[in-house]
Amino acid sequence: MPLNLLPTQSILDSNTPMRNEIIALGMYAISPKLEEAWKTLFLLAAESYPTLSLPSNIVNSTDSEVVLANRTRLSHICGFPLVEKYATQLMPLCAPNFDIEGLSGPEYFSYFMVNNNSHVKSVEESDGLVAAVNGVCSHSGMNVLRHEIEKVHNKGHLENFFSHMIYSGTHANSIQNLLDGMADIAAIDAATYCYLQRINPELDQLLRIVGKSVKMTSPPLVTHINNPLCDPASFTKILNSALAMLNVKQRELLNIKAFSEVSEQDYMPMLAL
Repeated sequence: MPLNLLPTQSILDSNTPMRNEIIALGMYAISPKLEEAWKTLFLLAAESYPTLSLPSNIVNSTDSEVVLANRTRLSHICGFPLVEKYATQLMPLCAPNFDIEGLSGPEYFSYFMVNNNSHVKSVEESDGLVAAVNGVCSHSGMNVLRHEIEKVHNKGHLENFFSHMIYSGTHANSIQNLLDGMADIAAIDAATYCYLQRINPELDQLLRIVGKSVKMTSPPLVTHINNPLCDPASFTKILNSALAMLNVKQRELLNIKAFSEVSEQDYMPMLAL
């Protein structure tokens, strides 16, 4: 069953002058409707607070070259690479409070998932099988799985636990690997799964949750340290005002109750897992 998603992420138009500043969506802009909801959120913020000078050019990309480009004033990235690689370049502003059971404030976690036809009933039972991970720098798709195996279950190195690991590129691709029988287990960001399940409701019958990861601070919206959009407190207030102005359908689609101010220190525990 192929998932119903955006076929590819849109990228920067090479013909667009580099002086034009942009906002880079990503992380959770995984369907046309979600992409539109995020765009509307930022456009409302720009219209309501013109002194912020929030760019009106918006692209859907998580590519590191786009995120780190000087013209990108705002982007949404995983907290793990923020503190592991980009701490001297990017500054976190705020993070979403997802409307997901078990979460309080700007938190998130991952589900450990298998195909519903699988005999696997726990992460431990996936010993010697195939795992799908979305990337080596992903907290929700890789870091939490490594932590569960190496620290929680004391099963040794992740690479030695599984017979093979598929680097899928995205959570959606990891789910597709489970559906196609290419992989036996995957760690899927709960917020991403919520979005995917709403688009593809049959996933609840095709997949099964066999565990949950530890909670960590949810992925931040970031700006450049040397060219900041504004301070975290001001931006958080502005974005919450824009969130309140969204129509009901788009607010329900984003599944975000509010945004909370965050700092680099909120993401340091990811390195200690």
